[in-house]
Amino acid sequence: MLFLTPLLLSLSPRPPLRASRPALASSRLRLSSSSSPSSPSSSPSASLPTDLHAHRRHLLDALEQVETAIRAEGGEILRPPPSVGVGTRRSVYEPSYGYLSKSAGSYVATDNASPLDGRAGPPSSALDLAVRSFLRECVELTRALWGKEEAVAEPKANGVSVQETLEAAAFREELAKLELSNEAIWERERQREQVDAPLVLKLPYYVLCYALDIFFDGRPIARFWFLETVARIPYFSYISMLHLYESLGWWRRSAETKQVHFAEEWNEFHHLLIMESLGGDQRWADRFLARHAAILYYWLLIFLWIASPTLAYNFSELIEAHAVDTYAEFVDANAPRLRALPAPRIARLYYEADDLHYFDEFQTVGPRGARRPRLASLYDVFSQVRDDEAAHVGTMAQCQDAAALVRAPRAEAFAFAAAGGAAAARLLLETPADTLAAKLLDGELPVEELQAAAGEGGALLEAALEPISDALEALVAFFLTLFESGGLS
Repeated sequence: MLFLTPLLLSLSPRPPLRASRPALASSRLRLSSSSSPSSPSSSPSASLPTDLHAHRRHLLDALEQVETAIRAEGGEILRPPPSVGVGTRRSVYEPSYGYLSKSAGSYVATDNASPLDGRAGPPSSALDLAVRSFLRECVELTRALWGKEEAVAEPKANGVSVQETLEAAAFREELAKLELSNEAIWERERQREQVDAPLVLKLPYYVLCYALDIFFDGRPIARFWFLETVARIPYFSYISMLHLYESLGWWRRSAETKQVHFAEEWNEFHHLLIMESLGGDQRWADRFLARHAAILYYWLLIFLWIASPTLAYNFSELIEAHAVDTYAEFVDANAPRLRALPAPRIARLYYEADDLHYFDEFQTVGPRGARRPRLASLYDVFSQVRDDEAAHVGTMAQCQDAAALVRAPRAEAFAFAAAGGAAAARLLLETPADTLAAKLLDGELPVEELQAAAGEGGALLEAALEPISDALEALVAFFLTLFESGGLS
């Protein structure tokens, strides 16, 4: 009966998120990944370095000086880069350990990109892509079954120096030392203000969270990658349903909300790319689980939206609030190590881009443009991800209809009362009349029979739902009164 609850709620979605919002920019988010400017020679006698790696470092130094000068001219306050023990600030963590970014490609061109990267235009046919993916993953599945799966896919790039290889190895060692306590996450959740949600949402929420605790215990980066893979799905499903309602002519008042949802999906996508760059998608089992969970999650949210858009938003608020607790605990527990590690390149390209239109679009709680991140280390990256999730919590709360949330517990109470009534009816039909009458006349409440008839639902009512239990006791007392007065004789 729990899953009938959404059908008892209002089917009307929430009015527009904001009364007015700026028009969507016609151009995409342009990441500041332009080619490095040529550095002027310090003197006429300056000669081109003979070593290509030295020349590369020379150009990167010049580029960083130019960027610093531009920011200083704009009046921006820059924090000095920390002393990074592993990796280099200049390389901005050039090695990328993302399995999918190497195999399936990425829209951001990197030095170690695969041939698929940088290829503009549409993808090939679904059959071609499916065959490529199947053959690629079959090899990884075989390695995983035989226990020969590599812990980290080594970046294969032409011209990688020995020093950079050593830095990458040291970086991986530091990443492996990062910790995350499941108990500390739940303690944070207990200490903060709770998200009001009906039981029909709380049950799957707890099942999902405890499954993550078990499956990804001791592997925080892989856990984050899984979370970000699934975290993109709600916003895509909401856009799909809003588009469908517009096409059917049912609802066109939330058109601007689609912009916010796209910006949220774009934000979660870059969280995913960041976790990929840290090697979160290396295991075949993690990729298999994340892909299938994402597809299942999409259709569950579609049907939940059809029943009640507010419940769909409410469930997302639960998930995003848990993400805030998770990232906050991770940042606080690993602050010294995170401050000693450089920021991934994709994080710099997203958070420090010239055009932050989409980044500002989902900041619906605070003033637009208030956040302008500057990343000096991996600590800043995860701090920004944490703050992004907090912004998603506020946005999801704004999307909900308060009246629907009030009706949800009432609908649940009705569903449980119906279940209790069905159990009582079954009891009256299956229990011999003489036995039942004797118990009632002796002043005994047939609790055991009620629980047996209702099964697990009866135990749940008695243990967790005191108001419903009281109502059932009143119902039994009413039947007792009838028997004692001879009303059913």
